[in-house]
Amino acid sequence: MLSISVGPLSLPTPVLLLLVSVALGLAVARLVGRDQTQSATDALLLILFGALFFGRIIFVLRFADSYHSLWQMLDVRDRGIDPGATVMAALVLSAVQFRRYAKLKKAMLSGVLSTALCFAIGSFWLHSQQQYQVLADITLQSVSGYPVALPDLAQGKPAVINIWASWCPPCHREMPHLLEAEQQHPDVRFMLINLQENRSTVQQYLRQHQLHFSHVLLDTRGDVATYYGAQGVPATLFFSADGTLSSAHFGEVSKAILQQGITKAKME
Repeated sequence: MLSISVGPLSLPTPVLLLLVSVALGLAVARLVGRDQTQSATDALLLILFGALFFGRIIFVLRFADSYHSLWQMLDVRDRGIDPGATVMAALVLSAVQFRRYAKLKKAMLSGVLSTALCFAIGSFWLHSQQQYQVLADITLQSVSGYPVALPDLAQGKPAVINIWASWCPPCHREMPHLLEAEQQHPDVRFMLINLQENRSTVQQYLRQHQLHFSHVLLDTRGDVATYYGAQGVPATLFFSADGTLSSAHFGEVSKAILQQGITKAKME
């Protein structure tokens, strides 16, 4: 499942998992350190935000060619974080904080371990579920009016599926990145799947914005979004050449996230 609906909001499952893990860690640290006059919360939050900040810096450096301005680098809405760098930074910051606040070491260690354990178990479960997800054998109508099955369209190549709608501002903002990526990666099959809009609306949108994608499909019943648990748009899914889901991104996709997903899909 790519996202979970919480009231009117749709949260990506990795983000929700991180929030739950951090909340658990803070609660455990507070419980263990309840006899201390000083709370371990501030120290733990510094570890968290410091590690995420360092992970973001490394991600931006890895995909520097995908950013054209400082604002794009600072815009964290794409959630581009380097996992390895984040873990390393968390370990270093934890060691520093443990030494700095020796009296809170037990509470901080309990919080860090609780957060890490919860996030690791949740991530393992999400990854195990992802391993069973493949390119769905669903037949859709192309914007030109002919039926096509998704696996037949992929033809054994890595594939990128983008679920979008014409009324969605983030979808509109990411369209140029998707079009550029399709032109730069002829060995990858791009499928732009419109969610529950009629053919004339989609055709008018594509003409108005001069978007010339090779494969635009109509999902009038929302079958693809339902199959993958995408509780909103946009959503972008990356598949390896064997049809296995390599990674997924819920929300507006940036050039850097696209490049990361395509590279990973090609390597698997």
